[in-house]
Amino acid sequence: MILKRKMVLILAMILFALSISPSYAVSYLANAKSGKFHIYNCPTIKHPNAAHFVPYNSRDAAIADGYIPCKRCDP
Repeated sequence: MILKRKMVLILAMILFALSISPSYAVSYLANAKSGKFHIYNCPTIKHPNAAHFVPYNSRDAAIADGYIPCKRCDP
């Protein structure tokens, strides 16, 4: 009985983790139009789900792809 409860709890935790929006996993957003990248919650980003934003998990990856840091949020 205890094993069954643990399995249900583990399954619930896995489903919860999978249901979290992918935007929370992204640390940076690069704007393909401006060539700059920002911290995900930068105040200059009005529509983070717009098609011209490219998600990045690391600052180095955004720089390697040619994006420059935003001067306001200074990622």
